[in-house]
Amino acid sequence: MKLIFKLESYVVRAEKGLIVSFIFLMVALSFLQVLLRLLFHSGIVWLDPLLRHMVLWAGLLGAAAASRYARHFALDALVKFMPDRFHRPLNISADIFTVLVSGTLFFAAAKFIKDEFAFSSVSFYAGHFGVKGGWAGMVIPAAFILIAFHTLLNIFRREEERG
Repeated sequence: MKLIFKLESYVVRAEKGLIVSFIFLMVALSFLQVLLRLLFHSGIVWLDPLLRHMVLWAGLLGAAAASRYARHFALDALVKFMPDRFHRPLNISADIFTVLVSGTLFFAAAKFIKDEFAFSSVSFYAGHFGVKGGWAGMVIPAAFILIAFHTLLNIFRREEERG
């Protein structure tokens, strides 16, 4: 189990690095777009759709990282009114429910991405290069499988290690 938790720590580090990178790029590219519009009365046509996809990627990766610390789904209001002996069973129940829902959403998202590739949809164009919808949305099934992975490990994690 230690090996799996060690692997998870590397995954979380990669998630955090990607989130920081996306946020930095979104701020820098948005600033560039504003400058171009103010100074030259034009902008980069494909930058706005790219930024929208970067928001999706950063948000879903953030949800996956939050699931590692059990901050993605909480029964805080219910747990606060329950005796301490019920806290762990309620947390485990919430985690099992989250794993089941995330697994279901993973399969639905994987089918969606498969269809995107099958129909060769283009999400946006960067110059003459078309970014396929499947590649742009690949984060959706990835995020749900990461949420399920982190949450499943949270069931086996001791309470003091959770957050």
